[in-house]
Amino acid sequence: MKPVIRNFIILLLMLCSFSCKRKWTEKNKSDFVSGCLSRQVKELGVKKARVYCSCLVDKVVRKYPNASDAQYIQYDSAITRLAKDCLQQP
Repeated sequence: MKPVIRNFIILLLMLCSFSCKRKWTEKNKSDFVSGCLSRQVKELGVKKARVYCSCLVDKVVRKYPNASDAQYIQYDSAITRLAKDCLQQP
């Protein structure tokens, strides 16, 4: 598994640990992006990491409208595809 995707899954598991049956707040999204950036800047560089993390949070929020449902991401094989799609963003 690519480090970027592995880090993404770890980040989502951490996010799930404090969310409980609620919609994503701006703080949840901001925390997600911040965590994503802190893990991906080394791999992707600042500019590409920003694009990737913004893309990823949008896709995750659409797929899992309730923050607490994000805990199921580790079992969702489509998440790898979402992460790969975001990696291909210009």
